[in-house]
Amino acid sequence: MKAYIKTLSCAALLAVVAVSASCSREKSAEQIYDEKASGVVMILNEHYYSVTLPTGETFYFSGIEDGKLKNVAFSPSQVETAYSFGTGFFVDKYGGILTNRHVVNHYIKKSDVMNYVKQLLSALASYARERQEQASYEAGKIYQALNQTYMYGNDDSYNAALKQRLYELKREYDQAQAYISQLRRMDATQIAVRCHSKLGIAYNDSYVSGPADFKPCTIVRESDDENVDLALIRLSDGATPENAAVFSTGVQPDGTIRENTADKLTLDQQLYLIGYNQGIALASTTEGIKAQLTSGKISQKPDQYRLLYTIPILQGSSGSPVVNSYGDLVAVNFAAVSGTQSFNFGIPIHQIRSFLIAGMRPQR
Repeated sequence: MKAYIKTLSCAALLAVVAVSASCSREKSAEQIYDEKASGVVMILNEHYYSVTLPTGETFYFSGIEDGKLKNVAFSPSQVETAYSFGTGFFVDKYGGILTNRHVVNHYIKKSDVMNYVKQLLSALASYARERQEQASYEAGKIYQALNQTYMYGNDDSYNAALKQRLYELKREYDQAQAYISQLRRMDATQIAVRCHSKLGIAYNDSYVSGPADFKPCTIVRESDDENVDLALIRLSDGATPENAAVFSTGVQPDGTIRENTADKLTLDQQLYLIGYNQGIALASTTEGIKAQLTSGKISQKPDQYRLLYTIPILQGSSGSPVVNSYGDLVAVNFAAVSGTQSFNFGIPIHQIRSFLIAGMRPQR
Protein backbone atom coordinates (compact mmCIF):
# COMPACT_ATOMS: atom_id res chain seq x y z
CA MET A 1 0.00 0.00 0.00
CA LYS A 2 2.80 2.41 0.91
CA ALA A 3 4.59 1.54 -2.32
CA TYR A 4 1.40 2.26 -4.25
CA ILE A 5 0.97 5.63 -2.54
CA LYS A 6 4.60 6.46 -3.20
CA THR A 7 4.22 5.49 -6.85
CA LEU A 8 1.02 7.54 -7.09
CA SER A 9 2.71 10.57 -5.49
CA CYS A 10 5.60 10.34 -7.94
CA ALA A 11 3.17 10.07 -10.83
CA ALA A 12 1.25 13.12 -9.60
CA LEU A 13 4.48 15.04 -9.20
CA LEU A 14 5.55 14.13 -12.72
CA ALA A 15 2.16 15.27 -14.01
CA VAL A 16 2.56 18.64 -12.29
CA VAL A 17 6.05 19.01 -13.74
CA ALA A 18 4.74 18.09 -17.17
CA VAL A 19 1.94 20.68 -16.93
CA SER A 20 4.38 23.34 -15.72
CA ALA A 21 6.74 22.55 -18.55
CA SER A 22 3.94 22.75 -21.11
CA CYS A 23 2.84 26.13 -19.71
CA SER A 24 6.33 27.58 -20.17
CA ARG A 25 7.05 25.98 -23.53
CA GLU A 26 8.38 28.29 -26.22
CA LYS A 27 6.05 28.97 -29.10
CA SER A 28 6.48 29.74 -32.76
CA ALA A 29 5.75 33.20 -34.13
CA GLU A 30 2.59 31.88 -35.77
CA GLN A 31 1.36 30.33 -32.52
CA ILE A 32 1.94 33.60 -30.66
CA TYR A 33 0.08 35.58 -33.32
CA ASP A 34 -2.85 33.14 -33.37
CA GLU A 35 -3.13 33.27 -29.57
CA LYS A 36 -2.68 37.02 -29.04
CA ALA A 37 -3.76 38.99 -32.13
CA SER A 38 -7.46 38.92 -31.20
CA GLY A 39 -6.62 41.00 -28.13
CA VAL A 40 -4.73 43.70 -30.04
CA VAL A 41 -6.82 46.65 -31.22
CA MET A 42 -6.32 49.59 -33.56
CA ILE A 43 -6.90 52.95 -31.86
CA LEU A 44 -8.28 55.95 -33.76
CA ASN A 45 -7.85 59.38 -32.20
CA GLU A 46 -9.95 62.16 -33.74
CA HIS A 47 -8.63 65.38 -32.26
CA TYR A 48 -8.22 69.14 -32.46
CA TYR A 49 -6.72 71.80 -30.18
CA SER A 50 -7.99 74.90 -28.44
CA VAL A 51 -6.02 77.91 -27.20
CA THR A 52 -7.70 80.14 -24.63
CA LEU A 53 -6.28 83.61 -24.12
CA PRO A 54 -6.25 85.41 -20.75
CA THR A 55 -8.96 87.65 -22.21
CA GLY A 56 -11.25 84.60 -22.35
CA GLU A 57 -11.23 84.37 -26.13
CA THR A 58 -10.64 80.92 -27.64
CA PHE A 59 -9.49 79.79 -31.05
CA TYR A 60 -9.04 76.29 -32.47
CA PHE A 61 -6.67 74.47 -34.81
CA SER A 62 -6.03 70.90 -35.98
CA GLY A 63 -2.24 70.68 -35.62
CA ILE A 64 1.14 72.19 -36.44
CA GLU A 65 2.84 71.85 -39.80
CA ASP A 66 6.09 73.55 -40.85
CA GLY A 67 5.98 75.64 -37.69
CA LYS A 68 2.49 77.00 -38.42
CA LEU A 69 -0.91 76.21 -36.98
CA LYS A 70 -3.20 74.31 -39.36
CA ASN A 71 -6.87 75.04 -40.01
CA VAL A 72 -7.28 77.88 -37.51
CA ALA A 73 -10.93 78.61 -36.63
CA PHE A 74 -12.82 80.58 -34.01
CA SER A 75 -15.50 77.95 -33.42
CA PRO A 76 -15.10 74.22 -32.64
CA SER A 77 -17.72 73.45 -35.28
CA GLN A 78 -15.52 75.06 -37.93
CA VAL A 79 -12.18 73.44 -37.09
CA GLU A 80 -11.04 70.50 -39.21
CA THR A 81 -10.49 67.36 -37.11
CA ALA A 82 -7.13 65.57 -37.34
CA TYR A 83 -6.81 61.77 -37.29
CA SER A 84 -4.06 59.57 -35.88
CA PHE A 85 -3.67 55.84 -35.28
CA GLY A 86 -2.07 53.75 -32.58
CA THR A 87 -2.26 50.29 -31.03
CA GLY A 88 -3.59 48.95 -27.73
CA PHE A 89 -4.36 45.59 -26.13
CA PHE A 90 -6.82 44.18 -23.60
CA VAL A 91 -5.57 43.71 -20.03
CA ASP A 92 -8.84 42.79 -18.29
CA LYS A 93 -12.32 41.44 -19.04
CA TYR A 94 -13.96 44.84 -18.47
CA GLY A 95 -12.88 46.47 -21.73
CA GLY A 96 -9.63 47.83 -20.28
CA ILE A 97 -7.03 48.56 -22.95
CA LEU A 98 -3.42 49.49 -22.29
CA THR A 99 -1.63 51.84 -24.68
CA ASN A 100 0.64 54.90 -24.73
CA ARG A 101 -0.31 58.25 -23.23
CA HIS A 102 0.75 60.01 -26.43
CA VAL A 103 -1.63 57.82 -28.46
CA VAL A 104 -4.71 59.05 -26.59
CA ASN A 105 -3.64 62.59 -25.73
CA HIS A 106 -1.58 64.61 -28.21
CA TYR A 107 -0.02 67.26 -26.02
CA ILE A 108 1.31 70.45 -27.60
CA LYS A 109 3.65 72.69 -25.64
CA LYS A 110 2.74 76.32 -25.14
CA SER A 111 6.07 77.29 -26.68
CA ASP A 112 5.03 75.57 -29.93
CA VAL A 113 2.06 77.92 -30.37
CA MET A 114 3.51 81.03 -28.70
CA ASN A 115 4.71 82.72 -31.89
CA TYR A 116 1.31 82.33 -33.46
CA VAL A 117 -0.39 83.67 -30.33
CA LYS A 118 1.83 86.76 -30.42
CA GLN A 119 0.88 87.29 -34.07
CA LEU A 120 -2.77 86.82 -33.18
CA LEU A 121 -2.57 89.37 -30.36
CA SER A 122 -1.00 91.86 -32.77
CA ALA A 123 -3.74 91.20 -35.32
CA LEU A 124 -6.45 91.62 -32.66
CA ALA A 125 -4.91 94.94 -31.59
CA SER A 126 -4.83 96.11 -35.22
CA TYR A 127 -8.48 95.10 -35.64
CA ALA A 128 -9.41 97.02 -32.48
CA ARG A 129 -7.63 100.11 -33.77
CA GLU A 130 -9.54 99.82 -37.06
CA ARG A 131 -12.78 99.71 -35.07
CA GLN A 132 -11.69 102.88 -33.24
CA GLU A 133 -10.87 104.67 -36.49
CA GLN A 134 -14.19 103.67 -38.03
CA ALA A 135 -16.08 104.78 -34.91
CA SER A 136 -14.22 108.13 -34.89
CA TYR A 137 -14.93 108.69 -38.58
CA GLU A 138 -18.65 107.96 -38.22
CA ALA A 139 -18.89 110.04 -35.03
CA GLY A 140 -17.31 112.96 -36.85
CA LYS A 141 -19.96 112.77 -39.56
CA ILE A 142 -22.70 112.78 -36.91
CA TYR A 143 -21.22 115.81 -35.11
CA GLN A 144 -21.18 117.59 -38.41
CA ALA A 145 -24.82 116.70 -39.02
CA LEU A 146 -25.88 117.86 -35.57
CA ASN A 147 -24.07 121.19 -35.96
CA GLN A 148 -25.75 121.83 -39.28
CA THR A 149 -29.33 121.29 -38.26
CA TYR A 150 -30.50 123.90 -40.73
CA MET A 151 -29.88 121.34 -43.49
CA TYR A 152 -32.33 118.89 -41.93
CA GLY A 153 -34.86 121.19 -40.33
CA ASN A 154 -35.90 120.78 -36.69
CA ASP A 155 -36.74 117.03 -36.77
CA ASP A 156 -36.25 116.13 -33.09
CA SER A 157 -36.70 112.39 -33.68
CA TYR A 158 -33.95 112.49 -36.30
CA ASN A 159 -31.60 114.37 -33.97
CA ALA A 160 -32.39 111.92 -31.15
CA ALA A 161 -31.46 108.99 -33.39
CA LEU A 162 -28.17 110.67 -34.27
CA LYS A 163 -27.39 111.30 -30.60
CA GLN A 164 -28.18 107.64 -29.76
CA ARG A 165 -25.86 106.43 -32.53
CA LEU A 166 -23.19 108.85 -31.29
CA TYR A 167 -23.49 107.33 -27.81
CA GLU A 168 -23.10 103.81 -29.26
CA LEU A 169 -20.02 104.84 -31.24
CA LYS A 170 -18.41 106.33 -28.15
CA ARG A 171 -19.05 103.10 -26.28
CA GLU A 172 -17.51 101.06 -29.14
CA TYR A 173 -14.49 103.37 -29.14
CA ASP A 174 -13.99 103.07 -25.37
CA GLN A 175 -14.38 99.28 -25.50
CA ALA A 176 -11.80 99.04 -28.26
CA GLN A 177 -9.41 101.24 -26.27
CA ALA A 178 -9.85 99.09 -23.16
CA TYR A 179 -9.30 95.95 -25.24
CA ILE A 180 -6.07 97.35 -26.71
CA SER A 181 -4.85 98.21 -23.22
CA GLN A 182 -5.71 94.69 -22.05
CA LEU A 183 -3.79 93.14 -24.97
CA ARG A 184 -0.74 95.26 -24.16
CA ARG A 185 -0.76 94.06 -20.54
CA MET A 186 -1.42 90.43 -21.45
CA ASP A 187 1.18 87.80 -20.55
CA ALA A 188 1.18 85.45 -23.53
CA THR A 189 2.63 82.66 -21.37
CA GLN A 190 -0.71 82.50 -19.53
CA ILE A 191 -2.50 80.93 -22.48
CA ALA A 192 -4.21 77.57 -21.96
CA VAL A 193 -3.63 74.88 -24.60
CA ARG A 194 -5.88 71.82 -24.65
CA CYS A 195 -6.25 68.75 -26.86
CA HIS A 196 -9.81 67.56 -27.50
CA SER A 197 -9.83 63.85 -28.36
CA LYS A 198 -12.49 61.36 -29.41
CA LEU A 199 -11.23 57.78 -29.10
CA GLY A 200 -12.37 54.59 -30.80
CA ILE A 201 -10.99 51.10 -31.35
CA ALA A 202 -11.35 48.45 -34.06
CA TYR A 203 -10.78 44.73 -33.59
CA ASN A 204 -8.39 42.54 -35.52
CA ASP A 205 -10.15 40.88 -38.50
CA SER A 206 -12.99 43.44 -38.44
CA TYR A 207 -14.01 45.59 -41.42
CA VAL A 208 -13.40 49.33 -41.19
CA SER A 209 -14.61 51.85 -43.73
CA GLY A 210 -14.61 55.01 -41.62
CA PRO A 211 -14.59 56.51 -38.10
CA ALA A 212 -18.14 55.26 -37.45
CA ASP A 213 -16.84 51.66 -37.46
CA PHE A 214 -14.64 52.26 -34.39
CA LYS A 215 -16.05 51.34 -30.97
CA PRO A 216 -16.12 54.35 -28.59
CA CYS A 217 -13.68 54.44 -25.65
CA THR A 218 -12.90 56.76 -22.78
CA ILE A 219 -9.64 57.52 -20.98
CA VAL A 220 -9.50 55.91 -17.53
CA ARG A 221 -6.14 57.30 -16.45
CA GLU A 222 -2.74 58.40 -17.68
CA SER A 223 0.65 57.98 -16.03
CA ASP A 224 1.75 60.96 -13.94
CA ASP A 225 5.41 60.06 -14.55
CA GLU A 226 6.62 61.79 -17.72
CA ASN A 227 9.08 58.92 -18.23
CA VAL A 228 6.29 56.32 -18.27
CA ASP A 229 4.28 56.78 -21.45
CA LEU A 230 1.25 54.69 -20.49
CA ALA A 231 -2.51 55.17 -20.49
CA LEU A 232 -5.49 52.95 -19.74
CA ILE A 233 -8.64 53.39 -21.81
CA ARG A 234 -11.89 51.44 -21.63
CA LEU A 235 -14.63 50.43 -24.03
CA SER A 236 -17.75 52.46 -23.33
CA ASP A 237 -19.81 49.28 -22.84
CA GLY A 238 -17.30 48.05 -20.21
CA ALA A 239 -16.94 44.54 -21.63
CA THR A 240 -14.09 42.80 -23.44
CA PRO A 241 -15.39 40.60 -26.30
CA GLU A 242 -15.46 36.91 -25.35
CA ASN A 243 -13.26 35.91 -28.28
CA ALA A 244 -10.58 38.55 -27.53
CA ALA A 245 -7.31 37.52 -25.89
CA VAL A 246 -6.53 39.22 -22.59
CA PHE A 247 -2.84 39.85 -21.95
CA SER A 248 -1.62 38.90 -18.50
CA THR A 249 0.53 41.52 -16.77
CA GLY A 250 1.12 39.39 -13.67
CA VAL A 251 -0.94 41.78 -11.53
CA GLN A 252 -3.47 39.90 -9.41
CA PRO A 253 -6.90 41.25 -8.32
CA ASP A 254 -5.54 41.89 -4.82
CA GLY A 255 -2.65 43.99 -6.19
CA THR A 256 0.02 41.34 -5.70
CA ILE A 257 2.32 40.25 -8.53
CA ARG A 258 2.73 36.79 -9.97
CA GLU A 259 6.05 36.60 -11.77
CA ASN A 260 6.47 34.77 -15.06
CA THR A 261 9.03 34.44 -17.85
CA ALA A 262 8.76 38.20 -18.54
CA ASP A 263 10.79 38.79 -15.37
CA LYS A 264 13.82 36.99 -16.79
CA LEU A 265 15.18 39.01 -19.72
CA THR A 266 18.56 38.42 -21.31
CA LEU A 267 20.60 40.06 -24.05
CA ASP A 268 19.83 38.75 -27.54
CA GLN A 269 16.55 37.26 -26.31
CA GLN A 270 13.89 36.86 -29.00
CA LEU A 271 10.89 39.22 -28.76
CA TYR A 272 7.75 39.78 -30.84
CA LEU A 273 5.58 42.86 -31.37
CA ILE A 274 1.96 42.72 -32.54
CA GLY A 275 0.64 46.06 -33.77
CA TYR A 276 -0.83 48.20 -36.50
CA ASN A 277 2.24 49.64 -38.16
CA GLN A 278 1.26 52.64 -40.32
CA GLY A 279 -2.30 52.38 -39.03
CA ILE A 280 -5.09 51.64 -41.47
CA ALA A 281 -2.78 51.94 -44.49
CA LEU A 282 -1.04 48.59 -43.88
CA ALA A 283 -3.76 46.92 -41.83
CA SER A 284 -6.45 46.96 -44.52
CA THR A 285 -6.94 43.66 -46.34
CA THR A 286 -9.79 42.03 -48.25
CA GLU A 287 -10.50 40.06 -45.05
CA GLY A 288 -10.68 43.04 -42.71
CA ILE A 289 -7.92 44.81 -40.83
CA LYS A 290 -5.06 42.66 -39.62
CA ALA A 291 -2.30 43.43 -37.14
CA GLN A 292 1.27 42.65 -38.11
CA LEU A 293 3.81 40.63 -36.16
CA THR A 294 7.41 41.87 -36.22
CA SER A 295 10.34 40.44 -34.31
CA GLY A 296 13.76 41.34 -32.99
CA LYS A 297 16.03 40.84 -30.04
CA ILE A 298 16.96 42.62 -26.84
CA SER A 299 20.03 44.68 -27.71
CA GLN A 300 20.77 46.40 -24.40
CA LYS A 301 20.28 45.62 -20.73
CA PRO A 302 17.11 47.45 -19.66
CA ASP A 303 17.17 50.35 -17.24
CA GLN A 304 14.38 51.56 -14.98
CA TYR A 305 12.29 53.02 -17.80
CA ARG A 306 13.32 51.53 -21.15
CA LEU A 307 13.85 48.22 -22.89
CA LEU A 308 15.82 48.52 -26.14
CA TYR A 309 15.21 45.99 -28.91
CA THR A 310 15.76 45.55 -32.64
CA ILE A 311 12.10 45.20 -33.61
CA PRO A 312 11.27 47.41 -36.63
CA ILE A 313 8.28 49.74 -36.16
CA LEU A 314 6.43 52.51 -38.01
CA GLN A 315 3.93 55.18 -37.00
CA GLY A 316 0.92 53.40 -35.57
CA SER A 317 3.07 50.93 -33.62
CA SER A 318 2.86 53.04 -30.47
CA GLY A 319 1.10 51.13 -27.69
CA SER A 320 1.79 47.69 -29.19
CA PRO A 321 2.37 44.75 -26.84
CA VAL A 322 5.85 43.21 -26.92
CA VAL A 323 5.98 39.56 -25.84
CA ASN A 324 8.70 36.93 -25.42
CA SER A 325 8.79 33.52 -27.09
CA TYR A 326 6.46 32.14 -24.38
CA GLY A 327 3.83 34.73 -25.22
CA ASP A 328 4.28 36.64 -21.95
CA LEU A 329 4.04 40.44 -22.05
CA VAL A 330 7.44 42.05 -21.46
CA ALA A 331 6.91 45.65 -22.64
CA VAL A 332 4.68 48.24 -24.33
CA ASN A 333 6.28 49.80 -27.40
CA PHE A 334 6.50 53.59 -27.13
CA ALA A 335 9.39 55.21 -29.01
CA ALA A 336 11.71 54.92 -31.96
CA VAL A 337 15.37 55.80 -31.99
CA SER A 338 15.63 58.77 -34.35
CA GLY A 339 17.11 57.97 -37.75
CA THR A 340 16.64 54.19 -37.47
CA GLN A 341 13.87 51.63 -37.86
CA SER A 342 15.58 48.79 -36.05
CA PHE A 343 16.39 50.24 -32.61
CA ASN A 344 13.29 51.00 -30.61
CA PHE A 345 12.12 51.29 -27.02
CA GLY A 346 9.47 49.64 -24.89
CA ILE A 347 8.22 50.37 -21.37
CA PRO A 348 9.30 47.35 -19.29
CA ILE A 349 6.91 45.08 -17.43
CA HIS A 350 7.72 46.39 -13.94
CA GLN A 351 6.58 49.90 -14.94
CA ILE A 352 3.42 48.45 -16.47
CA ARG A 353 2.63 46.66 -13.23
CA SER A 354 3.32 49.76 -11.12
CA PHE A 355 0.99 51.81 -13.32
CA LEU A 356 -1.84 49.27 -13.08
CA ILE A 357 -1.44 48.73 -9.33
CA ALA A 358 -1.50 52.50 -8.72
CA GLY A 359 -4.86 52.61 -10.46
CA MET A 360 -6.22 49.91 -8.13
CA ARG A 361 -5.60 52.00 -5.02
CA PRO A 362 -8.60 53.96 -3.67
CA GLN A 363 -8.47 57.66 -4.54
CA ARG A 364 -8.34 60.05 -1.60
